[in-house]
Amino acid sequence: MKQTILIFAMVLTMTSTLLSQKVENSSTFAVETDILWPFFPGLTRTQATITLWQDGDLKGDLLVGVNSFFPDDRETEGRFSEYSIVTGYRQYLWQGLHVEFSQSTGMGVLDNHVTTGKSYKSYDWAVTGYIGYKFELAEFNPTSVIKSLYIIPQFGVERVIYKSNPWPIYEDKTLTKEVGERPMMLGSLRFGCTF
Repeated sequence: MKQTILIFAMVLTMTSTLLSQKVENSSTFAVETDILWPFFPGLTRTQATITLWQDGDLKGDLLVGVNSFFPDDRETEGRFSEYSIVTGYRQYLWQGLHVEFSQSTGMGVLDNHVTTGKSYKSYDWAVTGYIGYKFELAEFNPTSVIKSLYIIPQFGVERVIYKSNPWPIYEDKTLTKEVGERPMMLGSLRFGCTF
């Protein structure tokens, strides 16, 4: 909860000074990486985006990327890691304001489960929905390789909708009530550059 409040406060501070800018970039390709996730929750996401269409402020981007969740000891599960492929779509609504829908499919691995001691390998499928705002940080000469730099704070919800080999997940570290997969609130801070 503290992390969510901290992320929300950071985004509010940034948006108060930058909301008036426009998204008018003729570049159709970009690469993004999340600069918050390596610290919390211990995951990297790097993705490429391509603009499929644009009409004024309205714009649609296709997303393709990879997630790497570094091995992490979870009190209610065990030692978890995951490697997945991400695809999605980002719809710009007004200036930098957008909604984003993505799915990730990959291999989740849990070693040394907290109650069974077993290891589990599971093909996982998760879906995510975000709302965010794209802030242009710098624009460069149109003839340069990199056209612009930007940052995208986002808030969203993720839900694992399929696990091929589910393992017991508990509500808290007392390990008394099994709850399974639940929707998770997410915050994201993506740094990108257009080409």
